[in-house]
Amino acid sequence: MRVSLVAYNSPTGLDPRRLVVLAAKVSQGRVRERGVEHYLTEYPEEDVHNWVLGASGFPSVLEHVVFTFYIEGISRVASHQLVRHRIASYTQESQRYAGVRPDYIVPGSVAKAGYGDRFREAVEYCYRLYREMVEAGVPYEDARYVLPQAFTTSILMTVNLRELVHIACLRLSPQAQWELRDVVRAMVEEAAKVVPEIWELTTKICSQQEHRST
Repeated sequence: MRVSLVAYNSPTGLDPRRLVVLAAKVSQGRVRERGVEHYLTEYPEEDVHNWVLGASGFPSVLEHVVFTFYIEGISRVASHQLVRHRIASYTQESQRYAGVRPDYIVPGSVAKAGYGDRFREAVEYCYRLYREMVEAGVPYEDARYVLPQAFTTSILMTVNLRELVHIACLRLSPQAQWELRDVVRAMVEEAAKVVPEIWELTTKICSQQEHRST
């Protein structure tokens, strides 16, 4: 499984975190006094850091920072869970128009229980049948019906910072499915390269959500 941050928005090549500050200052009416450029270029770096962390109290300003991730080598099991997060955009590798590669995920619990070999035999049998049908002229879109969800896929995902934090709150939980937990952790690690506060921000927002639910 590999997750790569392939793009993120920023104000004319500047620090994307300054969009969070700008949004907060627009809300406060400060931009009328100092102008947009002040908050994008002149506002002190330390204060940018503090405003990003402070956004846990009014997270709508986080929606102005947007990431695009390329995620590859995850199972269809994981991708089906990921796309349930609706405030995001997805483009997934198609099994209708593209042939499936013989790559699949074997859950650790399956191998630990002694079913690893039988699991592989079953999956590889399905793949051989898939290839046989394709070579006989069965369309990809029909031959794919025989494939287990263990086969891997790739997906391009675009999501804003607020939703990414929300996803992390749900999917980094010990109760979350292990593969998707690994995917989301890798996404947050990639996002941290441009918004290093994201881990602390996630901790604060998740804690607030837990407090409200109790």
